[in-house]
Amino acid sequence: MSPSADQPLAALTIRADIRDARRASSWLESAALAENVPPEQVVRLDHCLDEALANVIRHGGPAALSSAVHLQFGVRRSAGARTAELSVSDGGVAFDPSTHDVFAPHPTSLADAMPGGLGLRLIRHCSDNLSYRHSQGRNHLTITVSWVDPA
Repeated sequence: MSPSADQPLAALTIRADIRDARRASSWLESAALAENVPPEQVVRLDHCLDEALANVIRHGGPAALSSAVHLQFGVRRSAGARTAELSVSDGGVAFDPSTHDVFAPHPTSLADAMPGGLGLRLIRHCSDNLSYRHSQGRNHLTITVSWVDPA
């Protein structure tokens, strides 16, 4: 997201650990409310952030745990609509969420269920758009939510 006159970027750098994930959630809420993001959209973004950071911590490997996680947040305004954009950048194992089939059939019984895999479903369900790129040894996941501007 590129900054514009009506949408300053908020940024935070954290470690890939549970304590800093909690701090990131508080930061996101403050930044979003400062930009007048409706509470229900803040909740959607926060669910996505929680899952994205949990995935970095659980699956990113040693490089993810030893390098900083960079977060950016901003809001774009257009005629009648707004879009909040949250970017998460980490140094973990390259992982493109768009290449994984999270829409596979649900298990029909508890015996058929496999642990894990629900985080990506939640992120896709709670966001309006996801984009991913891997650049200079870092994952860059961008999560957006949009709503009608009640102006």
